Amino acid sequence: MAQKIRVWTGVLLLTLLIHVFGPNAIGKEHPNSRMVMDQAGRQVVIPGVVNKIVTTFKPATLCVLSLGLAPKLIGVDTSSKRDRLSKTVFPKINQVTGIGNKSMGINFETLVSLEPDLVILYSQKDGLQMANRLAILNIPAIVILPESFQTIQLSLELIARAVGGETNILAVEQQMDNLLHLIRERLKDLPQEKRKTGYFASSRGMFSTTTGNMLQHEIFTTAGIENVSGELTGYFQDISPEQLFRWNPDLMVLSRHMKRSEAARLSNKALSRVTAISTRQVFRCPSSLSPWDFPSPLSVLASLWLAKRVYPDYFFDIDLLDKINEFHRVLFGKTMDEMGGSLDDTIQWER
Repeated sequence: MAQKIRVWTGVLLLTLLIHVFGPNAIGKEHPNSRMVMDQAGRQVVIPGVVNKIVTTFKPATLCVLSLGLAPKLIGVDTSSKRDRLSKTVFPKINQVTGIGNKSMGINFETLVSLEPDLVILYSQKDGLQMANRLAILNIPAIVILPESFQTIQLSLELIARAVGGETNILAVEQQMDNLLHLIRERLKDLPQEKRKTGYFASSRGMFSTTTGNMLQHEIFTTAGIENVSGELTGYFQDISPEQLFRWNPDLMVLSRHMKRSEAARLSNKALSRVTAISTRQVFRCPSSLSPWDFPSPLSVLASLWLAKRVYPDYFFDIDLLDKINEFHRVLFGKTMDEMGGSLDDTIQWER
């Protein structure tokens, strides 16, 4: 019994040290260390210069690339290794070690073997648990929660502070702020009676949608569109066809990762009762390079694209592709055109 008490006391003490002092509370001190608080409220000590970064999900990789930190990547999630934009911006990503992904699981042993200076983790599933496991091994890990335009910027700022050196943070934030200001200024006088309603269908299928807690909701509302599923909470929610009929949105946006076979259901005669489908106001979220409905700085482009699509009179003098190309050039050093990308936002309707 006494031995068990000593073991549990040791575990509790270790947990307390990590919680209070951050993931590097155990181990040697570093003269150039700095402390950051991540978006899960964890205090994390970063020892010295960060030269080796591991990202565990695509939004983290896109944030790192936009900050100009590609050469520091030594490990990435397997989804990022397949991402066209990531491969174009950082061709050597094919040589970077894949460490699994959030959906299928991260290979913890592979991650640890890379001896990273910084690991960037997600908040869902086992992200927090993994952060604490890494803390015990004295490997700094930060958790980011990029689920809104504001928290995407906070994620960028957190990564920049954790890395400590020179980054592209100011230019990225300025690009995001400029586009958001442009959209809001153009739509500030849009009458309520002219505002459209919209429905976002997730990658899981036509009857899976986002909630008011998710980034897609803000993409809609920033573009002057009322999200019909905005009162739902949590993450992706399944709905019935009857619910979609009741909402009867003016337009629909399909996730970039929705399967073409699932999108083909739009030709189902029964669904023509939905205004968006009968009027063919259904779009696939851009772009062909990397999806704008994923949390990353690119997400603000989704609001600009959608606002111009739905309210063209308010953006008649705005060249959408010019704005998109400039945004990509500032963040990634190449325009979307130079990367061979396109909006690819139209639906191929069956006749």
